Amino acid sequence: MKKFLSVLSILMTILIMIYIYARFIEPELLTVRYETINTDYIKNDEIKILQFSDTHISEYFDIDDLNNAIDKINEENPDIVVFTGDLIDQFNNYENKENIHEIWEILGSINAPIKYAVYGNHDYGGGAEKVYKEIMEKSGFKLLINEKEELPQYNINFIGMDDSIFGEYEPAVISGNMDKDMYNIVLSHEPDVADRMLEYSIDLLLAGHSHGGQVNLPFANYLPSLGEKYVRGFYDFENFRQTKVYVNIGLGTSTIPMRFMAAPELTVITLKGNHN
Repeated sequence: MKKFLSVLSILMTILIMIYIYARFIEPELLTVRYETINTDYIKNDEIKILQFSDTHISEYFDIDDLNNAIDKINEENPDIVVFTGDLIDQFNNYENKENIHEIWEILGSINAPIKYAVYGNHDYGGGAEKVYKEIMEKSGFKLLINEKEELPQYNINFIGMDDSIFGEYEPAVISGNMDKDMYNIVLSHEPDVADRMLEYSIDLLLAGHSHGGQVNLPFANYLPSLGEKYVRGFYDFENFRQTKVYVNIGLGTSTIPMRFMAAPELTVITLKGNHN
């Protein structure tokens, strides 16, 4: 019995330590991940794209946390910033609606000449759809909803998808917005939709949604619908376009206010032109 109680005490101590780490420490460990892609399509020597995602603003990821993340974004001095959805966790329960301007003021302080965003599943419902649109537009983001934005100076074509769960995802429109002579970047909140589009001329798909599993334990993790197959980091496909998918782990939390083995991240992807 003493041995059993001793083992039980050790296990309880370990679980308490994991809880403290997952609840209070790891969610604050904001990291920056750097990736490089070489391509013949890019006109310039290099273009720096910074992706952030899944802020899930709430009492657990508040205005101060958002401000700290934007400060870190500005330190990277990106050419292009993209946000791949889920700004506020549950807008109908958000307690700071009267100060919603604080969010667009902070996002508006991002020092990048080009800023794009797409809808996530949490950006719909409870009145969030119109508010999200207002916030992103007032903060200087171009909200792409099944539409493209060409950047001929870089030879890049951005295509933004509507959310695949609650939005109006239109595969034919996405396909029609591709340009085989440009570097095509698709912004999608959910990553698993990549499987539906590998016959398109997509060079890079940027997504979020999965939170990298958020809480990764041997007996449990957090994987939402359409974020179960492609969970974090790069995935390469041997299709005709050699498509790459990158899944950003995100910044905030949802469902439970914890992260374990999925520290929040910003991603800096540098596109380098092959001009040798």
